[in-house]
Amino acid sequence: MKVTLIGYMGCGKTSIGKILSEKLKFCFYDLDAMLVKKKKDSIYNIFKKKGEKYFRKIENLMLKKFLKKHKQYILSVGGGTPCYYNNIYLLNKFSKTFYLKTNIYTLYKRLYTEKKKRPIISHLSNNELFIFIMKHFSKRIFFYEKSSKKIDITGKSKKKIVQEIIKYVE
Repeated sequence: MKVTLIGYMGCGKTSIGKILSEKLKFCFYDLDAMLVKKKKDSIYNIFKKKGEKYFRKIENLMLKKFLKKHKQYILSVGGGTPCYYNNIYLLNKFSKTFYLKTNIYTLYKRLYTEKKKRPIISHLSNNELFIFIMKHFSKRIFFYEKSSKKIDITGKSKKKIVQEIIKYVE
C-alpha cells in the first residue's frame, strides 16, 4: 500500500502521517525532510539562495525517484508539491492520495501559533498572514481537489482523522 498525504501548510500532514504509519506498520517519509537532508540546507535557505523554480525542480526529481523506488509507504509532501510539474498526477498514479481538507480560518489559527517555526511566514503580521494564506490556498486548492480522497479534518482529533484514512485504505 502506498499512501500520500497532501494539503496546505499546517493541515497536519506530517503529524497524521506519523500516527498513520504506526497504526499501519508502514514506514513514514516526509518529502520536505528528505530534501532538507539531501541538500544539507533548510527549505527557506534553498528558496532564498536559489529560488522557488530550482526548489520545485529538485522536489520533482526527488519525488519521481521516491515513487519508483518504494513499494509501501506513508508519504507527506509539502503544501506546494502537488501544484508543480504535474506532481498531483504522479502522486495519484503511484499512490492513494488523501487531501487533508480544512478552511482558511482553521489554517490561520494553526499557522499563527506555528509562525516562529516556519520561516516563510515568521515575518508576517496577523493580517498579512491571513492574506498570505488566502492567496496561496486559492491557487493550490485546484490541485488538492484532484486527490483520490478528501478528508475533512475541521474540528476532528488526529485519532479520528487517522481512523477515517484507515477506513479507506483497508
